[in-house]
Amino acid sequence: MSYYPIFLDLEGRTVVIVGGGAVSARKAATLLRSGAHVTVIAPDFVEFDERVTRKQKAYDASDLEGATLVIAATNVADVNAQIARDCRERGILVNVIDDTSLCDFIVPAIVETGSIQIAVSTGGKSPAFARVVKRAVHEAIGPEYAELNDILGSLRDAAKASSQLPADADRKRFFDGLISLGIPDLLRDGRRGDAYRAVADACEANGVALSDLVREGLRA
Repeated sequence: MSYYPIFLDLEGRTVVIVGGGAVSARKAATLLRSGAHVTVIAPDFVEFDERVTRKQKAYDASDLEGATLVIAATNVADVNAQIARDCRERGILVNVIDDTSLCDFIVPAIVETGSIQIAVSTGGKSPAFARVVKRAVHEAIGPEYAELNDILGSLRDAAKASSQLPADADRKRFFDGLISLGIPDLLRDGRRGDAYRAVADACEANGVALSDLVREGLRA
């Protein structure tokens, strides 16, 4: 199976996890960071973040009401399969831990460096190898990439407002030019002043107002 990669906006949405073990606790912590409202259904619980809503009970289909996403993480295969069936009847996306045949989606290994997220998937074939690839990517993509990403994001509105960059193609040229300046290398080498001065010069040449982030970098 070939999966379609996607990043979901779960801010303010309800995600139901069935199962109260350590795997569920880790899933809940990640979902909370995404802004989701997390409800966990289980007869017993390990320690969960206090923001998680816990319902100490056996699962039944009514627990799915209002859910955008469901994760089945019990240690009983028949219960997980029933959860998957109930979700499909209701049009709710479901992930069943350790059984890709029952999943509507699989959860990739995630590399997080500041504002950058990189998802690594082996198509469900080898989660262990996904972790190996994740480590390699993490070593290659350092915090300097996230800093450049923040710089670029801080300049988007100013670039749209520049009379010298009226079209999408003009703004693409501007941002491609910024990316080609080797900012991550300068930051990695400790040349922060040179990095931010290069960004400021490019902004000046294209009529782009400096963002607060770039001004702060120039003062550092």
